Amino acid sequence: MTDIKNMAESLVVTASQAIQHGIAPDDIYKQRLATCFSCEAFIHRSKRCSKCGCFMQAKARVAGDPAMLCPMKKWQR
Repeated sequence: MTDIKNMAESLVVTASQAIQHGIAPDDIYKQRLATCFSCEAFIHRSKRCSKCGCFMQAKARVAGDPAMLCPMKKWQR
């Protein structure tokens, strides 16, 4: 699991993207979750990412720059 510093940094980036861009449409949300569910960094039991520590069902809802939101740079939209 990631450390507290990385989790805090990810939270700040995610919050900033949410404030700037709002909520992602359903199709993007579903595509992002599908990517997470097949990722080696995804922890299925807790539905969290082992790289950023985020709960991905919440993070995938945030609109904005996918490269800033996914620590593995796997989100395309």
